Amino acid sequence: MPTPFMTPASSDHLALFHNSLRNLSGLRPTLGAVLRISTDITSIWIAFLFGWLIIGGHNLAELIAPHSVWIALLIGLLSIVQIATYTAVGLYTCPGSYSLSTKIYLIVAANLTLLLIGSGIMSITAAPTNLNFGLLTTTLVASAIPLSLARVGSAVLRMENWQGDGSRQHEEADDNKVLVIGGAGYIGSALVEELLNLGLQVSVLDAMHYGEETLSRVAGHQNLKIVREDFRHIEALTRAISGVGSVIHLGGLVGDPACAVDTDLTVDVNVTATKVIGEIAKARGVHRFIFASSCSVYGASDQIVNEDSHFNPQSLYARSKVASEAVLNSLNDHNFAVTCLRFATIYGISGRTRFDLVVNLLCAKAVRDGVITVYGADQWRPFVHVQDVARAITITLRAPIELVAGDVFNVGSDAQNYTLGEVAELIKRQAPDAQITADDTFLDKRNYRVSFDKIRTKLGFEPAWTLERGIAQVLAIVRSNQVGHYSLPTYSNVLYLKECGTKSFGSFKITGWENDLMNIDHIHPAANRSAA
Repeated sequence: MPTPFMTPASSDHLALFHNSLRNLSGLRPTLGAVLRISTDITSIWIAFLFGWLIIGGHNLAELIAPHSVWIALLIGLLSIVQIATYTAVGLYTCPGSYSLSTKIYLIVAANLTLLLIGSGIMSITAAPTNLNFGLLTTTLVASAIPLSLARVGSAVLRMENWQGDGSRQHEEADDNKVLVIGGAGYIGSALVEELLNLGLQVSVLDAMHYGEETLSRVAGHQNLKIVREDFRHIEALTRAISGVGSVIHLGGLVGDPACAVDTDLTVDVNVTATKVIGEIAKARGVHRFIFASSCSVYGASDQIVNEDSHFNPQSLYARSKVASEAVLNSLNDHNFAVTCLRFATIYGISGRTRFDLVVNLLCAKAVRDGVITVYGADQWRPFVHVQDVARAITITLRAPIELVAGDVFNVGSDAQNYTLGEVAELIKRQAPDAQITADDTFLDKRNYRVSFDKIRTKLGFEPAWTLERGIAQVLAIVRSNQVGHYSLPTYSNVLYLKECGTKSFGSFKITGWENDLMNIDHIHPAANRSAA
């Protein structure tokens, strides 16, 4: 969803111009956008015809006469300029992010600006016959009325749909209802099935960038509701959150390479939006909020790290997780229980297969290319299967709320801390024809071994999958040709962004506070503050 057009200070003109271009390029031919644009063009022409017929005393025959046809063409050009202006300020690309009064203000401001520009042009050029300042004024000023009324009508309809009989507006949070943001992704497609098997009513809020087939195994389930929207769309987000007892936030750009493609977009999607989601969830009475973080926040360490260790993130992705944890930590209180789960490096097959994860990628290359290329064989990483991640989330969701409120847990197992060289050897045992090659020219500073004692002792979580079993699963899938070539963009977050671009994700609305939070090195858990 493109970014709202903000009124900048004088020093922000470049950012304003940049956001305008983002909004223009982010316009998509959705049904809502087409209806809005069609209504607005109709309003402009109604205002012009009112000025031509009623104020000017002309008739339609005069309008199509040879000496007046230029007026119709100019008004058509004016309507195109108006629509482009409305797009630039975000009225079509992010209407849900504006209040009604802001929309009306933008319409009036845009029309007055065009009136001043048009009047200036008319004062220095010869206008066609019958086109005068009065007609131009009537067209631009009068059109603001139906344009504004259209927004009022839309707001009223949404309010009626939202309130219904008056009870939905204050719908109580139901602990049997769960919203999974990003539920069609790699983790989400595994998690949703787990939640449905528990008998929960599950809503998925996802823009479906990678297609809807990721949830094909549960499509049509009576307890599943899919909302195909960007989670940065405020109205859609608020509707989706209303009445749910728990929110599981898996949405965002994932992976170091993918996040590096567009840094501003990454901060917007991963940090700014997380703050908005957390605040809306808290305001709507949600009881539990589970956030998908990452063990990559530890970055580089020669020691075995745990949940109390200081951060040392080595990438924008990791720093975005640090900032998101800090934001959500500040929202935790006795009515809003926030839990952050720091996942180990994930592997395995789910509804949305990925081959941009180290284990999955090396397995695919072993089968397809006969080569297992390792970058930094001595680097330590913790690993966990995607199904075990889904199970860890459900365990957290069902745990006594006082046990997880304001707390953070590493998700994985001590036994699955491996060096990348050891991972390559495990793969070769099951793909003996592949050759291991080392490439130390690529410098990756990440190196961390993680303790998972806390989630084991406090929540009783133990992974069901071993790395060897997960490798066998991935190798079998690749060998069976059930999936396409591992290099296809659909299997890689970074390749998808490079192939399809970032326009489908819209623009950004970074405000400045995000960078400060991405540079902190430690968070004192809210649970500890409460206990103190």
